Amino acid sequence: MRARVIALGQAAAGDDGVALVILKQLGERGVPKGVELLHAADDMALVPLLETPAPVVIVDAVLYTPAGAVLDLTPDALAKRDLRPISTHGIGASQALELAQVLAPLRPRPAIRIVAVTISRPRRYRQRLSPAVAAAVPVAVERVLALLGG
Repeated sequence: MRARVIALGQAAAGDDGVALVILKQLGERGVPKGVELLHAADDMALVPLLETPAPVVIVDAVLYTPAGAVLDLTPDALAKRDLRPISTHGIGASQALELAQVLAPLRPRPAIRIVAVTISRPRRYRQRLSPAVAAAVPVAVERVLALLGG
């Protein structure tokens, strides 16, 4: 495997589903050979997916204004920024990354980047993205592809 792209989020939560839209567009557009496209419904599901030596790009939504900005972050930058994760389980992506390291301290940590799209508070049971977040999707797709070297 060359790399792994993991989309976090729920489709039925409005803008929180932006990572799934990005993942779908990456699949349609095509990613470099050897790149896995995966979905984690919540941040706890992210932990076992980090058990890889391959580089990982995590695609997620974060609460921040203005909605529709695309951020390219390292795990340390994510932990330091005033970004609130979207999570129903009390753990965000930053905490999931820390947990993965604690659970496997001797295993080398893969190179990890986070491509985050800023959103307003999500609305449940809404399938569509807001216009600002939908406009950020092509920018995020390009950013992920650049990180993959493709």
